[in-house]
Amino acid sequence: MNINTKIETKKEACKIDENTVSINGRGPFCEHPRKENCWIYNGRMPTSNCWVTVVGEYVEISNVKVHNPAERRSGQGSEMVADIRRAFPTHWIWVDTWNCSRGFWKKMKQRGKIDIIANDYPWPCINTTCKVCHSNRIVPARRHFE
Repeated sequence: MNINTKIETKKEACKIDENTVSINGRGPFCEHPRKENCWIYNGRMPTSNCWVTVVGEYVEISNVKVHNPAERRSGQGSEMVADIRRAFPTHWIWVDTWNCSRGFWKKMKQRGKIDIIANDYPWPCINTTCKVCHSNRIVPARRHFE
Protein backbone atom coordinates (compact mmCIF):
# COMPACT_ATOMS: atom_id res chain seq x y z
CA MET A 1 0.00 0.00 0.00
CA ASN A 2 1.54 3.35 -0.96
CA ILE A 3 1.48 6.44 1.25
CA ASN A 4 -1.24 8.16 -0.79
CA THR A 5 -3.56 5.19 -0.26
CA LYS A 6 -2.71 5.23 3.46
CA ILE A 7 -3.41 8.96 3.61
CA GLU A 8 -6.74 8.54 1.83
CA THR A 9 -7.65 5.78 4.29
CA LYS A 10 -6.62 7.98 7.20
CA LYS A 11 -8.55 10.89 5.70
CA GLU A 12 -11.75 8.86 6.06
CA ALA A 13 -10.93 7.50 9.53
CA CYS A 14 -9.30 10.52 11.16
CA LYS A 15 -11.13 13.60 9.99
CA ILE A 16 -10.41 16.68 12.03
CA ASP A 17 -12.31 18.68 9.48
CA GLU A 18 -12.91 18.22 5.80
CA ASN A 19 -9.41 19.32 4.76
CA THR A 20 -7.12 17.74 7.38
CA VAL A 21 -5.83 14.26 8.14
CA SER A 22 -3.89 12.41 10.78
CA ILE A 23 -1.01 10.15 9.74
CA ASN A 24 0.02 7.44 12.22
CA GLY A 25 -1.62 9.44 15.00
CA ARG A 26 0.15 12.70 14.11
CA GLY A 27 -1.55 15.72 12.69
CA PRO A 28 -3.27 17.70 11.59
CA PHE A 29 -1.84 17.62 8.07
CA CYS A 30 -3.60 19.48 5.29
CA GLU A 31 -2.96 19.18 1.60
CA HIS A 32 -0.91 21.99 0.12
CA PRO A 33 -3.23 23.83 -2.26
CA ARG A 34 -0.67 24.09 -5.09
CA LYS A 35 2.01 21.41 -4.58
CA GLU A 36 1.43 17.79 -5.48
CA ASN A 37 2.15 15.21 -2.73
CA CYS A 38 2.84 18.04 -0.29
CA TRP A 39 1.22 18.31 3.13
CA ILE A 40 1.38 21.21 5.58
CA TYR A 41 1.94 19.95 9.12
CA ASN A 42 0.09 22.20 11.55
CA GLY A 43 0.30 19.93 14.60
CA ARG A 44 2.42 22.47 16.48
CA MET A 45 0.55 25.62 15.46
CA PRO A 46 0.55 28.45 16.40
CA THR A 47 4.16 27.92 17.48
CA SER A 48 5.56 26.15 14.44
CA ASN A 49 4.74 24.33 11.22
CA CYS A 50 6.41 22.84 8.16
CA TRP A 51 5.80 21.24 4.79
CA VAL A 52 6.15 17.52 4.16
CA THR A 53 6.46 16.18 0.61
CA VAL A 54 5.94 12.43 0.20
CA VAL A 55 7.31 10.64 -2.88
CA GLY A 56 7.46 6.86 -2.62
CA GLU A 57 9.48 5.90 0.45
CA TYR A 58 11.02 9.37 0.80
CA VAL A 59 9.75 12.31 2.82
CA GLU A 60 11.19 15.78 2.40
CA ILE A 61 10.75 18.27 5.22
CA SER A 62 10.83 21.90 4.08
CA ASN A 63 9.69 25.38 4.97
CA VAL A 64 10.28 24.71 8.67
CA LYS A 65 9.26 27.67 10.82
CA VAL A 66 9.19 28.44 14.52
CA HIS A 67 7.23 31.63 14.14
CA ASN A 68 8.17 33.57 17.28
CA PRO A 69 11.94 34.24 17.40
CA ALA A 70 11.76 34.15 21.22
CA GLU A 71 10.67 30.49 21.04
CA ARG A 72 13.54 29.39 18.81
CA ARG A 73 16.31 27.30 20.38
CA SER A 74 13.81 25.94 22.93
CA GLY A 75 13.12 22.52 21.39
CA GLN A 76 10.02 23.51 19.42
CA GLY A 77 11.53 22.65 16.02
CA SER A 78 13.04 19.44 17.40
CA GLU A 79 9.67 18.27 18.66
CA MET A 80 8.02 19.08 15.35
CA VAL A 81 10.64 17.07 13.43
CA ALA A 82 10.14 14.21 15.93
CA ASP A 83 6.40 14.34 15.12
CA ILE A 84 7.20 13.96 11.42
CA ARG A 85 9.45 10.96 12.20
CA ARG A 86 6.59 9.37 14.18
CA ALA A 87 4.17 10.02 11.33
CA PHE A 88 6.54 8.39 8.81
CA PRO A 89 8.54 5.81 10.81
CA THR A 90 9.59 3.65 7.84
CA HIS A 91 10.33 6.41 5.34
CA TRP A 92 13.66 8.02 4.51
CA ILE A 93 13.36 11.58 5.76
CA TRP A 94 15.57 14.15 4.09
CA VAL A 95 16.16 17.90 3.98
CA ASP A 96 18.09 20.54 2.10
CA THR A 97 19.62 23.06 4.47
CA TRP A 98 20.41 26.75 4.52
CA ASN A 99 23.80 27.71 5.93
CA CYS A 100 22.19 29.15 9.06
CA SER A 101 20.10 26.03 9.77
CA ARG A 102 22.72 23.37 9.02
CA GLY A 103 23.68 22.97 12.71
CA PHE A 104 20.06 22.24 13.65
CA TRP A 105 19.71 19.62 10.90
CA LYS A 106 23.01 17.98 11.83
CA LYS A 107 21.62 17.53 15.36
CA MET A 108 18.38 16.09 13.94
CA LYS A 109 20.41 13.58 11.92
CA GLN A 110 22.57 12.63 14.93
CA ARG A 111 19.40 12.06 16.97
CA GLY A 112 17.89 9.84 14.26
CA LYS A 113 15.00 12.19 13.48
CA ILE A 114 16.06 12.57 9.84
CA ASP A 115 18.09 10.30 7.57
CA ILE A 116 19.69 12.54 4.97
CA ILE A 117 20.95 16.09 4.58
CA ALA A 118 20.89 16.19 0.79
CA ASN A 119 23.03 19.23 0.11
CA ASP A 120 26.63 19.19 1.33
CA TYR A 121 27.45 22.60 -0.11
CA PRO A 122 26.89 26.16 1.13
CA TRP A 123 23.45 27.52 0.39
CA PRO A 124 22.71 31.03 1.68
CA CYS A 125 19.15 31.53 2.84
CA ILE A 126 16.64 33.86 1.22
CA ASN A 127 16.56 36.06 4.34
CA THR A 128 18.93 38.78 3.17
CA THR A 129 19.28 40.13 6.70
CA CYS A 130 20.65 36.80 8.01
CA LYS A 131 24.23 37.48 9.08
CA VAL A 132 25.15 33.77 9.05
CA CYS A 133 24.30 33.30 5.39
CA HIS A 134 24.95 36.84 4.20
CA SER A 135 27.92 37.95 6.30
CA ASN A 136 29.16 40.36 3.63
CA ARG A 137 25.82 42.12 3.28
CA ILE A 138 26.28 45.86 3.75
CA VAL A 139 22.63 46.95 3.55
CA PRO A 140 19.77 45.25 5.43
CA ALA A 141 17.39 45.05 2.47
CA ARG A 142 17.42 43.92 -1.15
CA ARG A 143 17.30 47.50 -2.42
CA HIS A 144 19.12 50.45 -0.96
CA PHE A 145 17.88 53.92 -1.75
CA GLU A 146 20.01 56.92 -0.92
